[in-house]
Amino acid sequence: MAESARTFARPRPAGSAARRRRLFACIVLGFVVGLPGLLTHVVPAGASDAGGIVITRGAAGFYGSAETQPVTGIASSPSGHGYWLAAADGGVFGFGDAGFHGSMGASPLDSPVVDIAATRSGGGYWLVAADGAIFSFGDASFHGSTADQHLNQRIVGMAATSTGGGYWLVAADGGIFSFGDAAFHGSAGSLRLREPIAGMAATETGGYWMVAEDGGIFSFGDAAFHGSAGSVRSREPVVGMAATPGGGGYWLVAADGGIFSFGDATFHGSASEAGVGPVVGMASTPAADGYWVATGGEHVGAFEVTCYSLSGTTKSGTPVSEEAVAVDPRVIPLGTRIFIEDVGTRVAVDTGADIKGRRLDVWHPSSAYCQEFGRKTLTVHLTT
Repeated sequence: MAESARTFARPRPAGSAARRRRLFACIVLGFVVGLPGLLTHVVPAGASDAGGIVITRGAAGFYGSAETQPVTGIASSPSGHGYWLAAADGGVFGFGDAGFHGSMGASPLDSPVVDIAATRSGGGYWLVAADGAIFSFGDASFHGSTADQHLNQRIVGMAATSTGGGYWLVAADGGIFSFGDAAFHGSAGSLRLREPIAGMAATETGGYWMVAEDGGIFSFGDAAFHGSAGSVRSREPVVGMAATPGGGGYWLVAADGGIFSFGDATFHGSASEAGVGPVVGMASTPAADGYWVATGGEHVGAFEVTCYSLSGTTKSGTPVSEEAVAVDPRVIPLGTRIFIEDVGTRVAVDTGADIKGRRLDVWHPSSAYCQEFGRKTLTVHLTT
């Protein structure tokens, strides 16, 4: 079946003059401050509403952040002296030597953008949306999409082949969709997963891994298994992964900035100061001597947060757990996944007589903990 014009299009920057000026300022900022090793990490003062904060570890240099943007993905430039950030609305922000080749920032989308992958030359990149629509820019060629297919689960990530002649998409249920010269080596689509898939990475020779939110690793083709975090009790879900150039190891990153390293992937430190917003992904330097971690999520403002420890069943019918938060459904619909500053990821499954307006009540098994927690004003992001 022929693809729609929407998935074939390679649109150029459009929109209001104000938007273009903001985008140009972001790109200029990337080149102005793009000095390797300028900062070891950055969390701007007063950036409680920030989305696209970039935190660096090891030899990964800081080149800029797309603050206040609902960032969903990050990709490194081939030199390691820059990176691109992709936002849910299709906006692309290039920093350092990561050139801007276009975006979907001014175009209506059927589904939010969830990831970005760059060509080996650095002259282009692909964006993928949750429905599997592919948007290609620069020298990134279009090889197909799932935009016209019915998916059992949303697309959560992508990886490109080393030739740039193809790419894989992975869905939350572990389904793999391969296009161009990206060979299909298997999927987890027929398995009963304990937790949804959160992302993927590929070897230079055509194999691939996928990682689940509990840190479980599934390897296919020549992608060797080097270990997983599936048996580790992590406070926050794993949200992404990056592989070393030779495929001898990989890193996993959790929503709170925790890093797990396996094989020849060297641990350069966690990004635990990312507590203001949820981590959405990571990218490594070409030499694997450092990595970047990006925060994202859609900022929904400050809420008054309290804590409760009552046992029983939530409004949604599920048992109370540390994943639960009580909300006003008129403000945050039940079933919504949110990230609360200094608390972490919670799911809106409960309500309360006193939980009205911009109020939240997080559950914890210890009444002493809740008493100490008290009443706080904290920033909330929707996870993407």
